[in-house]
Amino acid sequence: MNSRLSPADAFPEDLTVLEDIDLQVLHSRVHRQVDYEYAHDFEVNPETEFRAAEIAEEFEHRELPTSPWRSLMQSMLQS
Repeated sequence: MNSRLSPADAFPEDLTVLEDIDLQVLHSRVHRQVDYEYAHDFEVNPETEFRAAEIAEEFEHRELPTSPWRSLMQSMLQS
């Protein structure tokens, strides 16, 4: 399995069915792709950006206040 999730790779239609750990793994893979795109293309593919936003929204709905992922996600989206 690739550590990144490219725009061409399958993405779950419904993030609400994922366990927290699976959502965190998906988040990690999407953000590795964001980093890759910035490093190689100097911009983020709109699909990758959409996926990152969908994951952030799901984290927000789950309200994981004690999770370090939540604060990391918020800081990444604000930059």
